[in-house]
Amino acid sequence: MKWQDWTGNPHITKKILFYITYTVLLVFAVFNLPAILGAVGYVVGAIYPFLIGVCFAFVVNVLLKFYEERAFAFLNRKQFKWWKKIRRAVCVVLAFLTLALILTGILVFVLPELGSSLERLVNNAPSYIARLSKEITDLLARHGITIDQNSLFAIDWTSLMENWTSLLEKATELTNGLMDSVVVVTTSIANGIFNTAMGFIFCVYMLFSKEKLLGGVKRVIYAFLPVRAAHRFIDVCALSNRIFSNFVRGQLTEACIWFAMIYVVLTFILRLPYAVLISTIVALCSLLPIIGPYISMFVACFILLLENPWYALTYLIAFLILQQIEGNLIYPRVVGTSIGLPPIWVLLAILSCNYVFGVGGMLLGIPLFSVIYTLLKRATSRRLRQRHITGAQAVHNSPPPTAMRKDNPAEDGPDSDGDDRLEDDSEDRDGKIDDETDMEDEDEGEPGHGAGPGGEESSADLLRTLFSEEDRPGHQR
Repeated sequence: MKWQDWTGNPHITKKILFYITYTVLLVFAVFNLPAILGAVGYVVGAIYPFLIGVCFAFVVNVLLKFYEERAFAFLNRKQFKWWKKIRRAVCVVLAFLTLALILTGILVFVLPELGSSLERLVNNAPSYIARLSKEITDLLARHGITIDQNSLFAIDWTSLMENWTSLLEKATELTNGLMDSVVVVTTSIANGIFNTAMGFIFCVYMLFSKEKLLGGVKRVIYAFLPVRAAHRFIDVCALSNRIFSNFVRGQLTEACIWFAMIYVVLTFILRLPYAVLISTIVALCSLLPIIGPYISMFVACFILLLENPWYALTYLIAFLILQQIEGNLIYPRVVGTSIGLPPIWVLLAILSCNYVFGVGGMLLGIPLFSVIYTLLKRATSRRLRQRHITGAQAVHNSPPPTAMRKDNPAEDGPDSDGDDRLEDDSEDRDGKIDDETDMEDEDEGEPGHGAGPGGEESSADLLRTLFSEEDRPGHQR
């Protein structure tokens, strides 16, 4: 191919310039990474109240949509003019009142019980540990383990408690040292209150005018991006919003369900101690799908094991029964498939995001991986459909002969694929425009694009066909 065939096509020239610019910027970012990270941190600090408001609005919007779309659905169907005027204000106020009632209930009923349970656990920890050590020693002695062998399992609990006491003393000294810096503490508290207040203001404004704000953002995107790229970007944002909203709603609902079930069973049925503490642990751990309940199960069993081994065994049996009831009966009907992510992807998201971003990254990584998984699943289905390969054929490694001839055009004559053209821009299952345009094979002649007498095109005409029609928004053959 001649160089003039590349430079004469403006679309190819534009792509070459794009890749050159991308490479230069990537190299610049790699060699100036600390400065770039510092600039990003400065920008994030400047807009931190706005980010807090976005997070608040995202959570409160779950309650807002519940009131607007479900609680007052009968008024929406009536099409009252007065209701259209006050609907948003009424639902926003009810959403904030609901959130305030939940927080008040936690502060009034849960936190005092949680504090007393923790105090009881800390005060009784030495006696629990000593008794557990004696039980283990007696159990090993009954099985004929000698004193020398038993010494291998012996633990110097006195030394352990002394180290624990010294650690608490050091923590107290550190706390006293921090409390001496009154100016720093006061400034931090004032800054936190200011950021929270500004975030609340941003949250209220965004909830009242979310449609207007989203409409303005879409107008800017369509104004400054190509139509096809703008459509793809907005489609991905809508998918991300739906997945994140479903994840937040589903996990908060599941946490409330777990708290209620564990508290009722431990308090009124089994009458075990530390009901509020264990219920809180289970509710918090249930925010992590799949592995969260098991983490809470081991923690709760350890706490009850210190009190009485039979308590731990009783709780373990009850928890496994409740898990089956919640997973097979309650969760599918109340929450549904809020994540849409296979278990192996959930574990991968938790491990990778925990390593990179910490505990908070585990919660954000699961819906993020769900978005990536959904986009990859759509792209895979579309590419297989364009190649006329079904999912079963791909799994069994038996593609149709027509698809194999498409990948090996030299084996066929110039007219052998007249009925096997691949389709571009086909609609996916959600009615969205395809993210990619399939390129025609070299032996396919396009009418009106300089096809030769034998159905073949020259190299320049083929490249011009591929790159000119690929970038055309909404193009369909």
